[in-house]
Amino acid sequence: MTFQSCTPLLNVGSIERSLGFWRDLVGFEVVGKFEEAGVLRWIRLRSGDVDLMLNAPDKVRGKARAVPDTYTDAVLYFAVPSVQAMCEVLRAKGFDAPDPKTEDYGVEEVLLRDPDGYEVAFTSPTAG
Repeated sequence: MTFQSCTPLLNVGSIERSLGFWRDLVGFEVVGKFEEAGVLRWIRLRSGDVDLMLNAPDKVRGKARAVPDTYTDAVLYFAVPSVQAMCEVLRAKGFDAPDPKTEDYGVEEVLLRDPDGYEVAFTSPTAG
């Protein structure tokens, strides 16, 4: 069996807050959404060939999910043409992005957290 794609689904405390990060700050666009009882429940985002889904707590059905302060069991890695340029975009929008680091395995990367505590890495190959 060959896989055709993989789309992370992030359980988030507030879709609206997460959209502020993923759409407004990072630059993904909304390509799908689901509302239930007038409440935004799910969003599909896209940037280039990369999709990401955001899923709200199930408050509509009365089953509120526990949302931890941070998630430490996975890192979302996003390849970008230039980590430096990505950091400049984030900083221009008011986000305090750390300086990228050059790693021994041939990439430049920056690690940060989204509003729900998911660890996010932006990475690009180093020159040479």
